[in-house]
Amino acid sequence: MGKSHLNNNYFEELINIGISLSKEKNINVLLENILTQARKISNSDGGTLYIANKEFTKLEFVIMQNKSKNIFLGGTKAPVPKTIYPVKLYNPETNEPNHKNVSAVCALRNKTIKIDDAYKNKDYDFEGTKGFDERHDYYSKCFLNIPMKDHKDNVIGVIQLLNPIESGKIIDYSKEIIKVIESLSSQASIALTNQMLIEEQKNLFKSFIKLVAEALEHKDATTGGHCNRVPEITMMIANAINDAKKGAFKGFKFNEEEMEELFVAGWLHDFGKVATPEHVMNKSTKLEGLYDKIDQIKVRFEVLKRDIKIKYYDLIYKNNDKSLKNKINEEINKADKDLEFIIKCNTGGEFFSDELKERVKNISKYKIYFNGKFQNILTDEEVDFLTLERGTLSKKERQIMEDHVSLTYELLDKLPYPKHLNNVPFYAGCHHEKINGEGYPNGYSGDELPIQARIIALADVFEGLTAPDRPYKDGYPLSKAMNILRFMTLDNELDKDIYNLFINQKVYLKYAEENIKDSQIDKINEKELLV
Repeated sequence: MGKSHLNNNYFEELINIGISLSKEKNINVLLENILTQARKISNSDGGTLYIANKEFTKLEFVIMQNKSKNIFLGGTKAPVPKTIYPVKLYNPETNEPNHKNVSAVCALRNKTIKIDDAYKNKDYDFEGTKGFDERHDYYSKCFLNIPMKDHKDNVIGVIQLLNPIESGKIIDYSKEIIKVIESLSSQASIALTNQMLIEEQKNLFKSFIKLVAEALEHKDATTGGHCNRVPEITMMIANAINDAKKGAFKGFKFNEEEMEELFVAGWLHDFGKVATPEHVMNKSTKLEGLYDKIDQIKVRFEVLKRDIKIKYYDLIYKNNDKSLKNKINEEINKADKDLEFIIKCNTGGEFFSDELKERVKNISKYKIYFNGKFQNILTDEEVDFLTLERGTLSKKERQIMEDHVSLTYELLDKLPYPKHLNNVPFYAGCHHEKINGEGYPNGYSGDELPIQARIIALADVFEGLTAPDRPYKDGYPLSKAMNILRFMTLDNELDKDIYNLFINQKVYLKYAEENIKDSQIDKINEKELLV
């Protein structure tokens, strides 16, 4: 038999192949290219690429090629059928090594194996190969199996080549070509190992992100839900920008790495809340601290009603005036209504008028004899809390909550990011900044805020407005949430172009249909909302 044809420029070809493989970032494409280049340089008609599992118990079929039969499976082509089972490296019952399959032996012994004629070979089981030949009218004669090894000399896979062709005839694999393929295998292994390590790092980082979200969810289910939903909205907006055929974002595209960076920043935007006290983060009412002080106020109102009864019964006894009984009921009813009002004030909201504040202050002046002395029914501190204009947090507590943004940046900035994720701390730390410069913690404005930060900011607000699981309020209906977004945009707090795209591309509706209550999804006039 003749020798396989070897291109005189194979050294240059190997170099070019090595460069090409090292640049490829997609593992599926890389695997396909490894086998394709190995077949090309050896003039092989067919080949299979196996990858060992992490436990090193089997070889998975990942790429299969046969030029003359036009069979190309795996990689960018059709997937390898599930009926093609992995090659077991060990007997699962006895744990003995598989010495019958040539690819298994190649992997187990970490050595190149050449088979001149599979039909004459007695060392290995080629029944599967013969079955393939029978089904496809083919003749699998000459095999070359070469192990792929990582930087620690551990076998990570096997390149199996089939039937080298010269002048239309099957020839042997020469010693020269074997050395070339072994060299190619080494280059391919380095490229593949690098990509595997990169993928492992990515998976590790993704796992870390999910771990953070789970930790926050264990600490506070509301925050955990928020941290899951904000990146979802964020990526929906980013995809809508990439798909924009007209408007401000026509021709604008986030690349794959920028999308990943944005996604990670969205996931970690509230990372600093790991250090926020639970009694602040979970505060569902104005008077809630380590416990809800409204219960103490309820007791004081019971004392008040007791004092009312004592006062009037004493007067009835002294003056023998039974008409005063009606006065008792009137004052007790008034006390009940005032308590009901205080309980309602305790729940928090978006706006607390001056009129309501004045009523709280008037109620606070009720005098009761409690704990051995006469005192107002409400303390000055309780009045301050009950008259909060927005939400349930005091100025001090709100500052504690706002500090989570600075802490988010500080903590995230300590992580050693790959280059394409360097902006994660900055994007995550800007989600409470506003275009007009009135946000926190740094008061950035205008061009100081990149588009990524503006996207997360809108996503954060919209999720907060519609969230169905906030302890201090029900999620708003879409109409109210979108109107608030509109006013914030008109006040130059949110990015106008992103807001309009949010409506025009119906991102708000797509998100709502999957994440909020059906009762919240009401009709809105999109044209009236645009700014």
